[in-house]
Amino acid sequence: MYNTTQQQLAFDKFTQLKVGALFMKMGSGKTKVALDLVNYNRVDLMLYICPFSTKDNIQEEIDKWGVCCEYILIGYETIQSSDKTYWELLKKLKNKKCFIIADESIFIKNEETNRFARLLKLREECKYALILNGTPITKDEWDLYNQMYFLSPAILNMNRQQFLETFFKRITYKKLHENERTFYKFSEVNAELLQKMIAPYIFECDFDFKKHEVEDFKYISCEASEYLEEKEQRLKEYMKYEHSETIINMLQSLNVISAKAKEKNDALIEYIKNKQVIVYCNFLAEVEYILSKIECFVIIGQTKQEDRIRIIEEFKLNSKPLIMTFGVGAYSLNLQFCNEIVYSSLTFDFGKMEQSKYRIKRLGQENNIKYTYFLTSFGINKFILENLKKKDSLGNLIKEKLKRGTKWIENL
Repeated sequence: MYNTTQQQLAFDKFTQLKVGALFMKMGSGKTKVALDLVNYNRVDLMLYICPFSTKDNIQEEIDKWGVCCEYILIGYETIQSSDKTYWELLKKLKNKKCFIIADESIFIKNEETNRFARLLKLREECKYALILNGTPITKDEWDLYNQMYFLSPAILNMNRQQFLETFFKRITYKKLHENERTFYKFSEVNAELLQKMIAPYIFECDFDFKKHEVEDFKYISCEASEYLEEKEQRLKEYMKYEHSETIINMLQSLNVISAKAKEKNDALIEYIKNKQVIVYCNFLAEVEYILSKIECFVIIGQTKQEDRIRIIEEFKLNSKPLIMTFGVGAYSLNLQFCNEIVYSSLTFDFGKMEQSKYRIKRLGQENNIKYTYFLTSFGINKFILENLKKKDSLGNLIKEKLKRGTKWIENL
């Protein structure tokens, strides 16, 4: 029935439950498990929600594995933006035995959005619910609360404030001549309690990837005058206003300058030309520069869905790179016919970086795989890598560093 023991274990566990979280690593076959659970429960209607950019890929999975009921496949973005579609969905779910699936469940973690409120209303009309994601935590343990709340408020049985007070510690610090500042960080003291509370409702696994993985970091020396001028200007702004938001803006600006550095991009272009590799860019300026120099396939936010399918099919058969932005290329794509990803730049978003790697690290990959990073010698790249290694929110990392002074900013 299944290619892996983990898939069978996940299916067996959730046949006993009405709600659950499949936190299975990307490429481990969680979509098939989810569809099999829909069929097992003999529901009238499946509502499958996913990022809009992944709809065609999910449709291929549904066509491949089959589902024995009426189904609606819709993007998170459509539910958020279309009042008409939302109300029609609510009406459609009424008085039916329904199964709701929220794929890439990190898209439902922000309770302050219209999207989250509407998803909760849709969830209330469904007897069964699953959330799917490669990892439960993309920034910090706060991500878990809304995902569990979507499944059932009874899992944690506490409101948001209680969750914050139980599992996070309040850190307050004050520097000379500054106002007192406060932030919250997950406390390991009650980590075991949290694990016990959610364990009955989640299934976590990686998959046994038998191929070899290699990471290659290439640091390219680049002209630094623009970078240094921007850093000095932003640092002066921070010293004047002393807001951590100023530092965040500075880091984003420095990342843009680093990503656009001509020397770095020229070295990358020389490496990728006439190769079947996937290239991830954080900014459109990088995409435009690469496209102006060599022949390549390109998928960005403006690329129409039908064109994306055609481009990927052509990419399979050609020795030309495929350039994508993280926003459209990091989720749900099955690209295991390719075995190398090249990063033109980095994003602070751990979830997107992790997801992007699993476009080629999937069941069916027949070759060893490689991740190649083209980075500038500027300090911003090392800072982003530190942030990704910690898997912490950028805001928390900055606050922790600011407690120890601003020397680290000068070293960027």
